[in-house]
Amino acid sequence: MLIGVVDYTVGNIGSVLNAVRKTGATPVVLKKAEEAKAVDALILPGVGTYSAAHAMVQEFREVVLEKPTLAICLGMQLLFENSEEGGGRGLGVFKGTVEKIDAVKVPHIGWSYTHSNHWTVEGGYYYYLHSYGVLWNPHDETHVAYVKLGRNYAAAVYKSPILAVQFHPERSGKAGLRLIQNFFKHARA
Repeated sequence: MLIGVVDYTVGNIGSVLNAVRKTGATPVVLKKAEEAKAVDALILPGVGTYSAAHAMVQEFREVVLEKPTLAICLGMQLLFENSEEGGGRGLGVFKGTVEKIDAVKVPHIGWSYTHSNHWTVEGGYYYYLHSYGVLWNPHDETHVAYVKLGRNYAAAVYKSPILAVQFHPERSGKAGLRLIQNFFKHARA
């Protein structure tokens, strides 16, 4: 399986590439949307800042809507309507605004329990590194997992063929690799 990893050119994507290889898939770094034609699925990685990645990811909007896409951290945030970080409109795949998190410590760094009852994300501990997030809305069927940080924030949102997670599965050990593998299996179906 050929997986396109979008390179926003503002951060290190090495851990995402390594995680893809560990699942048995082949990663390809993408810098332009037309390069995505040959890939089976996309990953929008979680590195960089919203304002720096915003313009580039706009180019990938149509590809994201057509191909199975796993969006990680910043990648997830770029899929919402807008963000307080750096301003600007997101891709609008999911409803809501990305806002500064209301947590004891910001940025929120480390392992936190993720609550889920959806097949896309198993409940358990995942690694987080973020200062912004989307408030959990239990009435929004796209919100499939949450993390408690004083307030509840969306840990994962899903609308086929797109799964977006606030945590870093590529840094979340066996549970994270299982999530990536399950996403790839679903993408093949």
